[in-house]
Amino acid sequence: MFMITSFLDLEVYKEAFQLSIEIEDLLKSYPASEKYLLVDQMKRASRSVPAQIAEGYARRESLKDFQRYLRDCVGEANEMINHVMLSKHKQYIKKSGYADELIERYNKLGKKLTNLKNNWQNFK
Repeated sequence: MFMITSFLDLEVYKEAFQLSIEIEDLLKSYPASEKYLLVDQMKRASRSVPAQIAEGYARRESLKDFQRYLRDCVGEANEMINHVMLSKHKQYIKKSGYADELIERYNKLGKKLTNLKNNWQNFK
């Protein structure tokens, strides 16, 4: 059985970090008028997920604290679904099917985070 020795070993962290990098790249093509609006919100939310997983892992001795961080991560993932849907509606995402792919990946990430939150004892 694989031992988790760091937050870097968590699949949810790896996926959240990869998504944040992809979002950063995507936002470079957004219009300047969104710089302090949607772009800023998406940067903050996408960066928040892996950062909160890392911080929550450091506090995992307190199950309630760790679960709170993971619950907040689910909220940020849901926020990203909303932002990507808005970006799709405004036609900011040019690559065909990419918006739907991002939405699905954030949806799956939210489910995995919820699973981890509810079953952390099985991962220790």
